[in-house]
Amino acid sequence: MAGFSGFDPVIRRYGGIAARRELRHAGWSETDLWFAWNYGNLDRIRIGWYASSDLPTDARAAWVAGGPLACVSALAHYGMLESRESAVDPALHICLPADGHVGRDAPDGLVVHWSTADRYSGSRQAVSPAVALRQARTCARRTSSA
Repeated sequence: MAGFSGFDPVIRRYGGIAARRELRHAGWSETDLWFAWNYGNLDRIRIGWYASSDLPTDARAAWVAGGPLACVSALAHYGMLESRESAVDPALHICLPADGHVGRDAPDGLVVHWSTADRYSGSRQAVSPAVALRQARTCARRTSSA
């Protein structure tokens, strides 16, 4: 693959977030990826993961923290919460598989929903709306009972 202008279309095909191995499979070498990243032509959001230039801010923050949006953060992403409702829990909620790990640049107050099935229920940007609703019901009960 020649040049660095083709990253965004390829990454968009993966939902705005692509793994290093997927970019390698698309034809770029390790050297291409290194140069593109070091010269600002490729947006690395985590080690081994890259974002398209139009990835929404909330999904970018979630992946920097470790994975896709979950719970109320996913509901806000889908436009299923009014702005005043999402302000009730301003923490970033993400979903990680059982063997996942939180990113080193994760924000304070991060809420992690640990579930391999939930993690893969939606897109790379957010868990499915049905899973997010279920998580929000469970998460709200835990929060209100504390």
